[in-house]
Amino acid sequence: MKKIIIALVALAAFVALPAQAQDKFSPKPGAFSFGLTFNPMAAAVSYQPATGDFANEYISTLGSDPKSMYFLAKEPLAALMLKYRMGATTSLRFNVGFNGSSTHYKEYVDDQVALKANPTGGAKVYDQVNAKLNSFTLGVALEFSKPVKSFQFNAGVGLLYAIGGGSMSFDYGNALLEEFNWTRPTIPMLAYNADPKSSLNQFPAATAGKNVGIDTGYPVERYNIGYNQGIGLSFDMGVEWFAFDHVSVGLAMTVTPVMLVFQPQTWTVFEGYSKFTGNIQRYNDLVSPGSNAILYGLESLGFRLSLNYYL
Repeated sequence: MKKIIIALVALAAFVALPAQAQDKFSPKPGAFSFGLTFNPMAAAVSYQPATGDFANEYISTLGSDPKSMYFLAKEPLAALMLKYRMGATTSLRFNVGFNGSSTHYKEYVDDQVALKANPTGGAKVYDQVNAKLNSFTLGVALEFSKPVKSFQFNAGVGLLYAIGGGSMSFDYGNALLEEFNWTRPTIPMLAYNADPKSSLNQFPAATAGKNVGIDTGYPVERYNIGYNQGIGLSFDMGVEWFAFDHVSVGLAMTVTPVMLVFQPQTWTVFEGYSKFTGNIQRYNDLVSPGSNAILYGLESLGFRLSLNYYL
């Protein structure tokens, strides 16, 4: 809500500025425009830690609460927009959005080998969690316009493609050693708690014990965040005001009434001590064989605020 209020106040302040040459400029066939767009209704999926967040909180949230594949149904929070004026009232429009982060969180833990040799030594090593999230959206649309003085009423129809998600990997300062038979990570943020489902270490003990003799284990790689893809039909309708020569501000309502969403096979890789073989082994746990969905309806509404410059 705060973002929406700020965006609307900023737009109102800009519109209130005195206009220059409002009735003189109108895009001609062959003209290009570049712009920035903002969608205050974008789904609340974060690909970067928010300002003030701790890295461990960000990573813990990603690991314990995997992102839904349905976030792809809306235009991105921010995007670049390019328009090419094909005719007096038609334009070809492209919207490109991207976002991402590569976070490497380190946390000190006791050096278990050194601690066994000297319990009062206090030697430390660190464990590291690597989280990578990325998103990309591409919208292609045909836009129809109706100019009225300094205003231009627009309506568009097009396709929206989106891909987003990521993965996690884990590096441990304390290597698994057969003499210790370690089966749980030493990093505090990965440790078990009262609710194992809220921990990053969700090793399938019963299944793994039956198959490979590993009761619990370290997560090594995690793909349950997935890389989800979607393609949908999009419609929009709005108004564009030429506040200055070659400069316009726009406001449009968007909707994606139909979208196909796909999520590939996802895996989690664990490592642990096998009581059957007496060795350190890795176990690949299939999280999902792949999923898909058809989203339809009018609930995927968005608003596109834009600032454009025409060449």
